[in-house]
Amino acid sequence: MKTLLALILGLFCSISVFADCAGNGLWVFPKNKTINQNSIFVLTGYAESQHVIFALNKKHPVYLKSGRHKIKLQVSEICIGQFYLTQAILKPETPLEAGLEYILCIDNLAEYEHLDRYNSKTESYEPISYTVSTVVDTNKPELLTPAKELKKTIHYYGCGPAKYVVFSNPARDSSEIIIKTTIKNLKTNVETTYYVEPNQEVINVGHGMCSGAFTYHKEDENYEIEFSYMDSSGNLTPWTGERIKFNKPTAENSVKDH
Repeated sequence: MKTLLALILGLFCSISVFADCAGNGLWVFPKNKTINQNSIFVLTGYAESQHVIFALNKKHPVYLKSGRHKIKLQVSEICIGQFYLTQAILKPETPLEAGLEYILCIDNLAEYEHLDRYNSKTESYEPISYTVSTVVDTNKPELLTPAKELKKTIHYYGCGPAKYVVFSNPARDSSEIIIKTTIKNLKTNVETTYYVEPNQEVINVGHGMCSGAFTYHKEDENYEIEFSYMDSSGNLTPWTGERIKFNKPTAENSVKDH
């Protein structure tokens, strides 16, 4: 009877979570509308949209378009998150031309898939477009100090909590930065790598109610982590030295809600 009740409660929570969360989504890095001539792109698929990532340049050609001119985007890496997220690192097949505006395109998307972004000024969604500057950026992100753990947080929403371990972000660069984050579960020795966009001065490592790059298993306490810092032109400052060891967020060790 207890087992049946647990299954019913689990099913109810799953339905509640999906009722509160969108069923699909495609997101792109960089966010800025102006990019360098050697820019790279990170395309993330959420929930039902994850299949698009695996089918890029197969069922779903991906490219930049300016007028009649197209530049194919090659998939250089795919990272599978632990909670309804999968992403692809995309690199243009040929250099981008300064001064042109390119629109990011993916062919053969289902009607429910939308490759766009919200414009707060016009209060509407528009195609994802970029204007190319004259800059060819070859400088790696600079690290001011070593990264360190700052705090742990847990926030409860409906049937699903948001759990994060918050680390400092020591990287600085003239363009946007995304952080190649690798976590190792010290009990299972399983490693997961995912590119995380920092929140200004901090790196939030974990998951929200609906999705996230990393989850923390109930029975597993100890983890280690490393960060490599990549700018929007693909310049990478790799991790050096020992990884940071940390414990998962719990009700006891996390910052309390106010």
